[in-house]
Amino acid sequence: MLKISELLSARERKLLTGLSLVVLVALIILVFSIFFWSSKLTGARREAEKGRSELEKISAQADQTKLEFLRWQATAKDLEELKKNAFYSGQQSLDTFRDDLKKLFQQSGLPLPSINYQYEESEKKEFRKLSASFNLRLSYPLLKRFLYQLETWPRLLVLDQINFQKIDNLSGVLDLRLTVAGFYHEEK
Repeated sequence: MLKISELLSARERKLLTGLSLVVLVALIILVFSIFFWSSKLTGARREAEKGRSELEKISAQADQTKLEFLRWQATAKDLEELKKNAFYSGQQSLDTFRDDLKKLFQQSGLPLPSINYQYEESEKKEFRKLSASFNLRLSYPLLKRFLYQLETWPRLLVLDQINFQKIDNLSGVLDLRLTVAGFYHEEK
């Protein structure tokens, strides 16, 4: 039996050998290009993953910054609300403070005592303290009622100081010296 190479002429063998070499070189180039482009694609995927993770970090930071900004806006709004409603302001602030204390005593069911008022004079501060000191003689339930009224007052009133001067154990009457403070806000 004859081999295929014996059936071919010398020219056809040369042509077949050349064609085989071209196909072999093309296959080698194809294999190398596949490996080359595969490594390039893998590198591009790694870069894309790095970019995606960086984008996620930046997005999380942006969300956090946005939340913080919204909190600061809410804080600024609360501060404006406090300035408007909780603090005394304007020329009549001391008179308003006095009126509030009178109403506080009326709502607590206590007689209006002699009150000593102090006003903080400071040019450097935007908020100044208004204080009222007075003596009270009352029972413990009336003291609780007065403190409740003080704490729930619409404007910011603070029990600055309380001094128990005398406690009568038999009658339950307390002699106290209280200092109540309010705050005056002045726009600069």
